[in-house]
Amino acid sequence: MRWWLRLIVNGSLAPGAGGDLITYEGWGALARPQSLRPLVDSVDAYNDWEAIQRGTREQAIVMEAERLLAGPWPPLD
Repeated sequence: MRWWLRLIVNGSLAPGAGGDLITYEGWGALARPQSLRPLVDSVDAYNDWEAIQRGTREQAIVMEAERLLAGPWPPLD
């Protein structure tokens, strides 16, 4: 999952796609830690049709990826 976070932050992986990978492949594997909840919520908002209509949605995912990379690993509840 850290690899996906790094790819999101450095621009090699689109935030929406990377966020979906983390949400659907990584979050459950880590027993859904609360420290990942802000990222999961950002991904949910990214995928929301109304958010799509408003424009930029990717920055929140990138910011959460940066926050997670700066903290302890694995993320603590």
